[in-house]
Amino acid sequence: MDREHVYKYLRTESAREKYLDVHLRHITSPQKNPGDLFTLLTKLPVDCDSRNVPLLTWNHILNIMRDAYGIVPGTEHNNIVLLKQPRMEIPVHTHTYFELIYILSGTSVHYINQNAETFSEGDFCILPPLARHSQSSCPDGLAIKILVHPSAFTDICTGLLKGQDMLSHFLLDSIYNKNSEQYLLFRTGQNDDIRDRILDMFEEMLSADIFTDRIITGMLMTLLVKLSRNWQAAMESAPVKNVDHEILTFLQERYSTITLEELAEHLHYTVPYCSRYIKKLFGCTFSQLLNQIRFQNADLLLKNSGLTVNQISKMLGYENPENFMRAFKKKYKMTPSQYREFYSAGRKGCDCGKADVPGV
Repeated sequence: MDREHVYKYLRTESAREKYLDVHLRHITSPQKNPGDLFTLLTKLPVDCDSRNVPLLTWNHILNIMRDAYGIVPGTEHNNIVLLKQPRMEIPVHTHTYFELIYILSGTSVHYINQNAETFSEGDFCILPPLARHSQSSCPDGLAIKILVHPSAFTDICTGLLKGQDMLSHFLLDSIYNKNSEQYLLFRTGQNDDIRDRILDMFEEMLSADIFTDRIITGMLMTLLVKLSRNWQAAMESAPVKNVDHEILTFLQERYSTITLEELAEHLHYTVPYCSRYIKKLFGCTFSQLLNQIRFQNADLLLKNSGLTVNQISKMLGYENPENFMRAFKKKYKMTPSQYREFYSAGRKGCDCGKADVPGV
């Protein structure tokens, strides 16, 4: 598929899209029943978060890809999908994944955590998981959305989390800080390189096969590093708290042995204050935050190494492997060995989706 066909696809509303647009507008009012609208669109029940905002998951997105856009992802272990931005009004919702929006032409008005943003040609916005987001109708706008499962950063693009730039700080904070309301906005204007890279990704998505997810993941990592290197001056964000990143970096480097007392000493806080500060900042206790980091590293090691479960448990800081296996099973509803077998079978072609794993 060449670039001309990509633009034609983006500009043309398919019969299925027209049907869904008309059907959704007449069946339910976005202002009154946004949860009903998303349930109809995704063909899956939509839950709401603690603020009664509809919550979209990765399975909802895969259903939209298949049904509304007729694109069947090339592998069941997708980390990234691309779709053209709907032109209809999208009511307020939140999601469990990162949402990246690139404006090809025209303008588009979005409300992010109740902040109004008008996006213009060349604008590239990164929304974190759990951001509250809505979109006004944009009949003349043309945009591409890149939806990224958090595991794309924690499992594959881990290098992006280790930098000292604003993008790295933002990604790290977005993954671990459930109360974060930050978002990033790059004003790239009519830069040909950025536009071509995103269109290349979209072209790859339209002709998906078993290699597509790996190819797009690499393309996205290069794109984000390019943006961070060349567009720092054109980047906008809510204020970034450097101490947030300092805490997460310190924990990632020492997660196997770190204690709350050591963290408090590093930050020059008292232990009680450090404990309260973490609870306020991340919405969880020190132990819960540490376990999140340990389990994400366990996930990576089980999928991509030949280490035994006992070896992995020791690397994570568990003196007794039984304690690790018990905690792992409580979270994922299966043992570490069963988890590894599940993903090994998936790579060989079993019809199992990442989002279908209990606890993920």
